[in-house]
Amino acid sequence: MEVSERLRRSSGELVAVAILLLDLIWLRAFLPAALALAFLLWFFFRYRREAVLSYCHSEPVRCRMALADIRDIERKYTRRDDYNSPEKRALVRKGLDRYFYYVRYERVQALLDTFAADSKRVLDMGCGFGRNTLYVAENLKRPAVGLDLDDLKLAWAASEASRHGTIGNVGFVCADAALPPLRAGSFECIVMTEALEHLISPAQGLAACHELLLPGGILIITVPSRHNLAYSINPFIVLEKIVSLVDDRVLPPYHGLHARFEYDRHNPEPQYGMHYNFSGQRLEGLLSQAGFSTIRRESFEIEIFPYLAIEFLCQGDVQRMKRLVAPLEALVTRLPVIGRMGQHLVWVARKEDSGRKAFLTSFCSQ
Repeated sequence: MEVSERLRRSSGELVAVAILLLDLIWLRAFLPAALALAFLLWFFFRYRREAVLSYCHSEPVRCRMALADIRDIERKYTRRDDYNSPEKRALVRKGLDRYFYYVRYERVQALLDTFAADSKRVLDMGCGFGRNTLYVAENLKRPAVGLDLDDLKLAWAASEASRHGTIGNVGFVCADAALPPLRAGSFECIVMTEALEHLISPAQGLAACHELLLPGGILIITVPSRHNLAYSINPFIVLEKIVSLVDDRVLPPYHGLHARFEYDRHNPEPQYGMHYNFSGQRLEGLLSQAGFSTIRRESFEIEIFPYLAIEFLCQGDVQRMKRLVAPLEALVTRLPVIGRMGQHLVWVARKEDSGRKAFLTSFCSQ
């Protein structure tokens, strides 16, 4: 049976924590506790050092990147036989990652059921293969527009709309999400899932959403979270993440420049797109500056050690994982602190009637 790298890492942390507690509470020899503590501290400082160094190596690449670069990279991966449909993009993921890939859509579509059911027109900003666009048209019976930078993804989405008989209720636009060629105030709801982090200027993307919404319109957004536990049970990492819920300055600088994988300075890939990781404070600040008020905030995909054990036992069977992980996740998400430390942030915001605030400051200058 295959043991994943993250299971090995987290198991090592678990053993170290167990030795530390056992020695302090029962054995009182203190040497095992000192060794366990040294191991946990070494891993914590190594993780912080690698995060800082990867950031320093990738930051110059990010600041040189233009829209054409991102478009070319997106098209490159869409042309791949294992990346040219949402189903294939799910299959390249293993175990828990594949399970959460599907859950992400379920979570967003549940929010659409709540907040877009009465919308006259919905925009799926950064729609990719258009799964949420088609969901609005087919399930909510509402006119929907999908916008994305990659025309190959949009061609696939249009063919799916035709196959499902919803082509008359959807439209697709190939454009930059920061400069959409759409009429201001033409939507009552915008959904933007896992797209903001890929923009050169997330601030401009939110400004565009504000411009396109009617007063009182709803923005549903998901982004990768900087508060996530990443399956670690190292008490120093967990404490850092908990403190970051109050003050995100404790976290090492990190934006996650990537193509297929997050940036690794030891093994950099030849081409990268954008991939910011947002703290709750950062995202709420950007939304507020753009003229939005928060009406709901959540997180999901809370990466805790028991999930790794379930992944190992299920050996890739996503349906078995779902039966075991789903009820546990429903419980964990209700916990006061841990429930805020998921891999993804979910925000629902309303456009303020007072109008857009000028704030378009790029990440490179911050």
